[in-house]
Amino acid sequence: MASHGERGAALVVALLLGLLLVALTAALVPLSTIETEVAANHRRSVEGLYAAEAAAALAAAELGGLPDWSVVLDGSFRSAHWGASLAPTMPDGRTVDLAAVAGLLRARGAGGDDSGRGLAWTLLAHGDLASWVGLPPGFGPWLVAVWAADDPTDADGAPLVDSNGTLVLHAAAYGPRGASRALQATLVRQVLTPPPPAPPVVRSRLISQRVVR
Repeated sequence: MASHGERGAALVVALLLGLLLVALTAALVPLSTIETEVAANHRRSVEGLYAAEAAAALAAAELGGLPDWSVVLDGSFRSAHWGASLAPTMPDGRTVDLAAVAGLLRARGAGGDDSGRGLAWTLLAHGDLASWVGLPPGFGPWLVAVWAADDPTDADGAPLVDSNGTLVLHAAAYGPRGASRALQATLVRQVLTPPPPAPPVVRSRLISQRVVR
């Protein structure tokens, strides 16, 4: 039979082991929380890029039916994807001033090389991406917006006139908890000439894009 001293020592050891387990658990909880947050941030980043790409593609498809893209640059064209407010409030309470973004892009550009700086940007389309296209459950919500500018290689000297069938698009997505992603893409008009008597087919195509945020 164990003596009182042995039982006391065993109790102390058990208490110490219990305290050690509690301490380890307490130390692991923040790590688990950090890992969860990192994973959530990564998911929002990937979702945001997909949302920006979708917005650019939908805007490009809509412009394919226009005979002249100058109406896009001078603001007289109204996209079918036009939200109710130019300063929408996100679910987290953040307000996105879409009217101010064009000025910021012109003054400072975007990305590490100030891409798009100096161009006359015009808001083309904006709104909740879910109202543009069906989204999978749990995706977003994402506010998307697309701005258009004249191609810098267009040598006509008129930033609101398209003379070479080429535009630059800036597509941005704003999502949960301050998440945002953006890309810039070059859009060209292509005229396909099928065998007669079929008429020419005009379409738009994104020929390049790169992430700027």
